[in-house]
Amino acid sequence: MSSRMLRRLDPSSDLELLAEVAQLLTQFDMQRVLGRVIRLIANAVGASRAHLFLHPNYELDWRNIFQTDRLDPDTIFTASVGGLDSGLPGLAVEERSGILVRDVMMDDRRYVFGSELRDAQSALAVPLICNQDLMAVLLLLHPKPEHFTDNHFRLVQIAMNQASVAVHNARLENHVRSGRHQFQAVLHAVNNPMLVLNREGQVQMMNAAAERYFAAAEIRLKLGRKLVDTVQDDTAFNRIIDIIATPPSGEDHWLFKAHSEQRNLHFDVLMSVWENPMQGESGFVVMMHDVTTLIELDRFKNDMLRMASHDLRSPLALITGYCDVIEMDLPPDMPQLLGYLEAVRRTTTRMDNLLTDLLRIERIQSSPLELYQPINVEAMLATIIENSLPGANQKQQQLLMDFHDLPEQIVADPIMIREAMENFVSNAVKYTPDAGQIIVRAFARGTAFYFVVEDNGVGIGEEHLPKLFTSFYRAKQAGTEHIDGTGVGLSLVKTVVERHQGKVWVESQVGIGSQFGFWLPLSS
Repeated sequence: MSSRMLRRLDPSSDLELLAEVAQLLTQFDMQRVLGRVIRLIANAVGASRAHLFLHPNYELDWRNIFQTDRLDPDTIFTASVGGLDSGLPGLAVEERSGILVRDVMMDDRRYVFGSELRDAQSALAVPLICNQDLMAVLLLLHPKPEHFTDNHFRLVQIAMNQASVAVHNARLENHVRSGRHQFQAVLHAVNNPMLVLNREGQVQMMNAAAERYFAAAEIRLKLGRKLVDTVQDDTAFNRIIDIIATPPSGEDHWLFKAHSEQRNLHFDVLMSVWENPMQGESGFVVMMHDVTTLIELDRFKNDMLRMASHDLRSPLALITGYCDVIEMDLPPDMPQLLGYLEAVRRTTTRMDNLLTDLLRIERIQSSPLELYQPINVEAMLATIIENSLPGANQKQQQLLMDFHDLPEQIVADPIMIREAMENFVSNAVKYTPDAGQIIVRAFARGTAFYFVVEDNGVGIGEEHLPKLFTSFYRAKQAGTEHIDGTGVGLSLVKTVVERHQGKVWVESQVGIGSQFGFWLPLSS
C-alpha cells in the first residue's frame, strides 16, 4: 500500500465518471472490475488512500466475487475482511449511511475514530448496501483537512449505489452457478439413468449412468438431439416419448414401469415436469431405476416357493398317514406314545396350513386383474357369516351383524375378497374369549365399501400395531400363548386389499378389544 498522493483523473464531468463506472460494472469479471471501479472513484475525488472493509458475514460471497490476492500492492486501494466493529467504518455500519469528515481534529466524533485515520485529516465512509444487506464500507482518506466536499460525498454515494447493484447481480450469478454445480454433482452421483429434457424432448443434460446405458445399447444420444430421433427402437422409452408428445392434462409427474425388450431390462420410471418461469422454459426430468435384479429375484422366490410348497405336501401327507398306521398298531396301554403321535399330527397340520397360506399369497400376487368380476355384496356377506358361525358357536360367542347402506355389488376377485373377510372374522373368533362378542360391520360411504370386524377380546399392545400386517409377525403377549397361527393371515389380507387398490387398518387396546377393517373403491 502506498500513501503517495494520486492526481484526479480528468473526465470531462462527474456524469462521465458515473457513466464510466456503470460501463465497467456491466462486465461479468467482478473480481477485476470492482477494484478498478474503486480506484477510479478514489482518483476522481483525489483520495490518497482507499480501503474497502468487507463484512465477515458475507465472506463467502466476497471470496467468490472479489479476491484480494489479485490486488496490486503498489496502489492506493486495499481490501480486507473485518474491521467494521469500530472506528469510522463501524460508525457507518451503525448508521447505515455515508459519513463525511471534513477535519478529523475538529470533528465531534473523533473520539470513536480508529487507527485508520492516523495519517489522515479528512475522510469519506460510504457503505455498500446490497439488497438490504450491508456488505462493506468504502473508506476514502486524504492527509489535508477540508479536502472532501459535499459534491465528492454525493458522487461517491451514487457510484457505490451503482456498485451495489453489480455486486447483487454477481451474488445471484454465483448462487446460480453454485446451484448448477450442486445439481450436476447430484445428477452424476445417481447410479441410474437420468435425463433432463426440454418441452420438445431435446436432451439438455444426462448423467454418467445414462451415457453408459446408451453406449451399451449402441445408441448415439448427444446433447441437443431429440430423444425420439435416437431411442425409438428401444421399447424402454415408448411411454416417455408418448408423454413428451402429448402430456396428460392436469398432471406434472408420472410413475410407471418400462421394459427394454432389446436388452431385457426392467425399469421403474419417474418422470416429472420442470419449469423456469423467468425465462419461459420448461421440460421433463426422467429417472429410470433399474429393477431387473429385483424382478429376477422375485421370480426366483416365487418359483422356489411354489416348488417347495408342492414338494413338501407329499412328505407331510406321508407323515400324517404313517401316524395313523402307527396309532392303529399301538397297544392301548401306551398313552405316552399316543401323545407323541398327536404332537406330530399338530406340527404337520400347522406346516400344511402355512404352505396353504404361502401358496395363497403367491396366487394372489400373480393372479391377473381380468379375474375381477361383479360380486353380490349381500350374498357374499351371508356366506361369510354362515362359514364363521360354527367357530363362534363352539366358543359360545355372539356373532352380530351391522350391515347398512350396502352397495348392490362390488367388482373384485370373489375368492380373494371372501378369504380376506373370513380371515378377519376367524381371527376375532380366535382371539376373543368364550362368551365374548364379535360385531361384523359392512357399509358404503362415498365411493368406498367398508368391511370392519370388532371384538372384545384380549386386545393388542400399541407397540405391535405397526407390524401386524407383516408376514410371519405374531404379537407375543399374555393370553395368546395357547393360540396357534402362522403369522401369514393378516399379510394375506393386506396383499388382497392393496391389490384391489384399497387399504387396511387396525385399532386395538389391551384388555378391551380390537377393530380390524379395510375399504375397497367402488367402481364408478
